[in-house]
Amino acid sequence: MWLIGGVVVVVALAVGAVVTALVTSRSGADLLAAGSPEGVVQRYLRALEKEEYREAHGYLTADLQRRCRVEEFARTDHWPYSEEDQEIALEKTQTFNGSAVVQATVTVFHPGVPFGTSEYSYDRTFNLKLENGQWRLTSGAYGYCPWF
Repeated sequence: MWLIGGVVVVVALAVGAVVTALVTSRSGADLLAAGSPEGVVQRYLRALEKEEYREAHGYLTADLQRRCRVEEFARTDHWPYSEEDQEIALEKTQTFNGSAVVQATVTVFHPGVPFGTSEYSYDRTFNLKLENGQWRLTSGAYGYCPWF
């Protein structure tokens, strides 16, 4: 009987840890530097998550902004797993002469699965370009206009 109680406590602690990690990662206290490539990716993804499409659109290069109006950009499905919770960990950033590559790991959590949470992860790459002194996304965005 005490073994079952121990398992229940461990599962409860694990679920609590996941919930705590998700809440603290969205609090805004852990924002990366705004002028860094990873900071731009982070702010872009947060804007998409909050459905602030005009702000997210502003993180694209001027060329992409011209080719994909904000109205078209907002119509695409940027956050495809709305019933699932996602956590994005920025893994590695490489900067070159006026460009950058940010690699991230996306972990998707399925709530409501019996006996805890089910999850899976995949990698995502974001390409950026230094444009007028600011980092802007050239590719890797969640939502795409048809010609991205």
